[in-house]
Amino acid sequence: MKAAYYAPAAGAASFRRPMAVAERLAFRSGGIYPLCPRCGATLDREYQNYCDRCGQRLDWTDIHNAPVVTRL
Repeated sequence: MKAAYYAPAAGAASFRRPMAVAERLAFRSGGIYPLCPRCGATLDREYQNYCDRCGQRLDWTDIHNAPVVTRL
């Protein structure tokens, strides 16, 4: 019999509320990718409903006004 894993209620609920995608990352090669607001990972596709790495639900309504950042 497998043991069930239960996430804390507050933590699980926070992933269900959409967070706005507020930054885009520019690479030297010229590519610009949106960043997950929770984990900071680059998102492979725009307008996906959830981050494929941390599971955060995403809100894309203000993506066109999101600043472009660079990392060294």
